[in-house]
Amino acid sequence: MRSSALLLAALLLAAAPLGCSEEAETKVVEATAAEHGEALFHDPGLSGVAANAYSCGTCHEATPGERPGVILPGLPLAGAVNRPSFWGGEEIELLRSVNYCFYYFMLADHLLTPEDPDARALYAYLESLPSSPELDAAQTMTPVILIADPPPGDAARGAASYAAACGLCHGESHTAAGRLVSFAPLLPEQTLEEHPLTDYTALERRLVFVDKVRHGGFVGYGGSMPPFSAEKLSDQDLGDILTFLGL
Repeated sequence: MRSSALLLAALLLAAAPLGCSEEAETKVVEATAAEHGEALFHDPGLSGVAANAYSCGTCHEATPGERPGVILPGLPLAGAVNRPSFWGGEEIELLRSVNYCFYYFMLADHLLTPEDPDARALYAYLESLPSSPELDAAQTMTPVILIADPPPGDAARGAASYAAACGLCHGESHTAAGRLVSFAPLLPEQTLEEHPLTDYTALERRLVFVDKVRHGGFVGYGGSMPPFSAEKLSDQDLGDILTFLGL
């Protein structure tokens, strides 16, 4: 359930013994704004949309390396409050960059404002994260606009890359077991069915996968998937994943 208050209250009801007339005791546990913001960071309910399954923590680590073996499309957010720009230099305001995710990926029908208690709590949490010259600097994020067929890959490497970058949302290949949301396509079968060989060449079908990985919901493709930059997945990584999927 989404809460917009900076005070987190947990009502702990201790039931009285049977036959005793004592009333249950109510305890209120207070938390700091940063602790509230951390809870919101991991809460899909922040968007206020019941169908949303994504939180800030779905795509971002708070600090680098806290989720080893996972390739997330978003950058770690430690140091973000001090950075001069975001989204690879495309945005210079932190709240506006947060609202991109909030609107496009978390499906919110409103934007956070500087006065919003949730925005203030999120900022308090981000401000509490580690800071260093390296973390505070603008982070490199290179969008790949012009796509091309990636080089031939290695299926074993592709299996590892798929599990690290794709499995969280899409689940296991061929079965979708463990996928985060039901509308995340079963890979590769569902995408291939939507692009049959009667209408597409084998190369064009490969490029459909590349297009979606590189552009996410942008560059005219649509959907709520975030894009993977060149720093997150190389062309060779993509070639490995396509080989693993048998494409």
